[in-house]
Amino acid sequence: MRHRAVFFDLGGTLFSYASINAHFDRLLTELARGRGVETPVEKLRHAYRIAMGTTMSGWAGRPYYLHRDLFTEAHVQFLRSLGVEASADDPDLRFSQGRVLGEPEIAPRADAATTLAALRARGLHVSIVSNIDDDQLEAVWSRLGLDAHVDAITTSEEARSCKPDARIFELALAKAGDPPPASVVFVGDSPWHDVAGANALGMTSVLLGAAPAGAPIPHHQIDALAELLAIVGA
Repeated sequence: MRHRAVFFDLGGTLFSYASINAHFDRLLTELARGRGVETPVEKLRHAYRIAMGTTMSGWAGRPYYLHRDLFTEAHVQFLRSLGVEASADDPDLRFSQGRVLGEPEIAPRADAATTLAALRARGLHVSIVSNIDDDQLEAVWSRLGLDAHVDAITTSEEARSCKPDARIFELALAKAGDPPPASVVFVGDSPWHDVAGANALGMTSVLLGAAPAGAPIPHHQIDALAELLAIVGA
């Protein structure tokens, strides 16, 4: 079937989380040192990865959640793992635009703009479909410089649905003019959110990066966004 649209995940796909590692190091250090914990940053990173993984696994079955609540819970679990009493009622642990994903270091992948522009030049609808709150999107989108290459954006907060739940994909399809799902390519870095959700609706899934053992299997796997141009036709 002729391709009509390409949907992209945002975080981890159009920008690498590696670009914001320094910001997260500062955030974790601030949270820990402000409470008297002098643990080296390498151990703080490890503790946070465990805390976020635990939080995500506990929330994975929810069709919708606000990411400001998810990050707050991860911050709470992170501090508790360091032996610090913490509560979601602490305003210092709550999401703010400058705290999570709003940092000035954020940058698109080197081939993001050229890949998006090439797809639109082929007459394809290019859309962002992201598990992200609206204020998080506002904090980062203008920093990425990709607006001229994108036709539409759908956030989980707007859809009241988080990938892999179907509703967010369905809203994005409606914005694209309701093309058949088989004519849509979905590109993302998460086998569980992006690949599983796209496959369930009958889209062509493309995974950026390697899939862990036991993860949902994509139709294609790429190591750079530019490789997508050999997969997607007009």
